[in-house]
Amino acid sequence: MTPENALTALHAEADEARVTKLKAHFGASGDYIGIAPGRLEEMARAWRKEVGFPQRLELAESLWASDIHDARLMAAKLLTQARIKDDQEVWAHLTDWLAQADNWAEVDALCAACQRRLAADTSRMNKVYKLMRHESSLQRRAALGITEFLAKSSHPSEREQIALDRICDWLPEALADESKDVHRTAQSWLRSLSKHDFKRARAIHRGPQSDDDLDTDGDIIQQDEEE
Repeated sequence: MTPENALTALHAEADEARVTKLKAHFGASGDYIGIAPGRLEEMARAWRKEVGFPQRLELAESLWASDIHDARLMAAKLLTQARIKDDQEVWAHLTDWLAQADNWAEVDALCAACQRRLAADTSRMNKVYKLMRHESSLQRRAALGITEFLAKSSHPSEREQIALDRICDWLPEALADESKDVHRTAQSWLRSLSKHDFKRARAIHRGPQSDDDLDTDGDIIQQDEEE
């Protein structure tokens, strides 16, 4: 599949009504095709089967470089795969694209791909640590998105536990972040953690408090889960 053929296929799925909504949500200056998320995922699954590496990475590069919102989402989805042999170049591209992402939808699509590469090699956490206190709220959100699998892990490995501890140390800052986007993502991360480590999640949620204060919000995490 050539980049030209890929873009033609994407444009064939155009939905002007959805484009209008995307422009209202992400900015009128962006370039959108308006593909429904479910359809984009269907196409990505088919293309991952059809195109192997290194051609798939080259295709993803071209789609990202097009600067079209839907094409960028597809570029990330093409690289969202658990097992990729010799994935250093894939990881490098994904992290470079994170710095170029224009909105949370692009960030989240990239994070889904980055999670697989980080799970394959947790030494890559050094890159994630730098995102934790990045000046851009999108990058701070990315630090949470890339590590989401750690919050959901019931039996983390020794390396994963070290990474998890570092994220948990930073999480109170994320919960108090001035960006509502980061704050909400941190809350979601904490809810995932609470499903298998409720005591730790509750301690992070409460922060430093006196014993007299502990009963005032003890059910907040549980309430959030139920909502």
